[in-house]
Amino acid sequence: MHKFGNKVLAVANVGLPLGAMALVGGPVHAFSAPAQGDLGYDIYDIVVNQGVKGPMGFVGGVAAFLFGVSRLFSNIMIGIPTIVAAVCLIKADSILQTFGMVI
Repeated sequence: MHKFGNKVLAVANVGLPLGAMALVGGPVHAFSAPAQGDLGYDIYDIVVNQGVKGPMGFVGGVAAFLFGVSRLFSNIMIGIPTIVAAVCLIKADSILQTFGMVI
């Protein structure tokens, strides 16, 4: 009983500073796509515009989704993460823009 109480106390001691750090956050800026001519635009164009948002990303997302659905009934531990990853791949451009980055 004494060990269990110490573990709960240790978790509470770690949670208090983490909660205080969450209250004292810095400014967060959302990621925006680089404009044509900016540094890294060519790489962004190839990877995001032509890959993820293009036909290859869509076909990959649909294929992963179908694979996840086919594995859902036989092995749920593979099916659910695969479906989640497929949805993230299909909606990757809008998910990327909602992430905040400290600049």
